[in-house]
Amino acid sequence: MNEQEELMDSLLNIDLEIIDNVRALQKENWVSETLKNQVEDLLKIRDEMVVRLMSHKGNDPSCDCGDDHK
Repeated sequence: MNEQEELMDSLLNIDLEIIDNVRALQKENWVSETLKNQVEDLLKIRDEMVVRLMSHKGNDPSCDCGDDHK
């Protein structure tokens, strides 16, 4: 698995963890500061991973889907 594939796999795992934490927050009526902090931390990590993944793509803003992602 190359680095780009590893990043995509890690992004999926982070997304699943974020979903689990949000569900747990919902069960606790959105009052758990610990879970809120975990979600915030996970979102920061996810954002950093997306930046790293996009850097592998270079300066080409297209993803071959036909849309312009600037």
